Order: sequence, then structure tokens, then C-alpha cells
Amino acid sequence: MQEHLAVVSYNFIQRKYNFNALLRRLIRLDYAYMRGLTKAEEGTQRNWVPVFRKSPYSSGYLVNDRLDIFGYWHFVALKKKQFEKAKRGMLMDSEITADAIYSLRKNGAYSMYIVETVLMPKYRDTDAIVMLDNSFFDAVYAFARGGVYFKEVLTNAFTHDGEKRCAMRGMHFAARHILRGSMYYMDFSDF
Repeated sequence: MQEHLAVVSYNFIQRKYNFNALLRRLIRLDYAYMRGLTKAEEGTQRNWVPVFRKSPYSSGYLVNDRLDIFGYWHFVALKKKQFEKAKRGMLMDSEITADAIYSLRKNGAYSMYIVETVLMPKYRDTDAIVMLDNSFFDAVYAFARGGVYFKEVLTNAFTHDGEKRCAMRGMHFAARHILRGSMYYMDFSDF
């Protein structure tokens, strides 16, 4: 029997996952599929739960009909000081706290930091990656329809595949991260 998959937002999965359960699952996925990930790079449930509470709609989850999570993407709107630190490769994800981000509830132009895109290996050579990408852009467009825009985008590519995806999107190398990975940046109008 073929598994039915969809990418959904938090309001759809909150019947199965409160924020604590959600972050336990996401952190487990991160450690399982990002070799050598450290606590400094990842952060903890303690710092991430308030971030997800403050900005619950800046993530999407690949799920089946039982709401099991097989992958996800997550971005935040970093405040200027943290964004500039990240752009230089000096920000640890463990430093991303609720105080370091905007809630995206007010109209304006923000700086986007893509924290994570994780997909279980068995779904990587399927349409699931396209589903995740499309849902990401759908979310960006939904924010724009509500008056929330992004002026620039930044991410840390941990893997060779991540670097290739950044380059395919037209992002440019900005700096090496002090622990691991490469920071990729671009003006959002080019994204």
C-alpha cells in the first residue's frame, strides 16, 4: 500500500504534537540524519520550544496520514544583531532564542534565516523534496499576502548536498561557519 504524504503547518499537527513533543521529534530527526551534530550546533528543546511558540507558522512538516513526521523545514526572522552574526558564520543555532527573533505577526520586511531542512533518506529521491520546497514557497507567499515580507535570506549548508541546493537557488557563499558548514546568502528578491 502506498503511503500518502503531505506537508502541513503546525496548526494541522497540533492535535498530535504539543510544542514539547514536536521539538523532541524534530531534534531526534536532526541528530539521526545530520552526522556529528553537536549540542552547540543544534540547541536544546529548552531554547527551541519558545522559538516555535513565538513563530509557529515558519515551519512545515512532511507527514503521513497518522501525522508521523518524516521531514521538515524551519526558518526564523532573526533580529539584525543575530542576523549579522550569522552572516559572518559566528552564530550557533543554540543562540537562537525567542528574544533573538521576530514573531512575524506585524507587517514589515524581515531577514530570514533558514534554520533547517531535514528529510529522512528514504524520501530524498522521491517527490517529497519537491513537496517540501513548494510548501516553503507557499508559506513565504502566504506571509507576503499578510504583509510580512523578507528582504534577505541566509542559511548554513552543513552538507555538500546543502551547498548544491543553495547554489541552485542562486545563493552565494558568505562565510565559513566557525564550527561546521558554509553560510550562504542572497537578497530575497533574487531567491
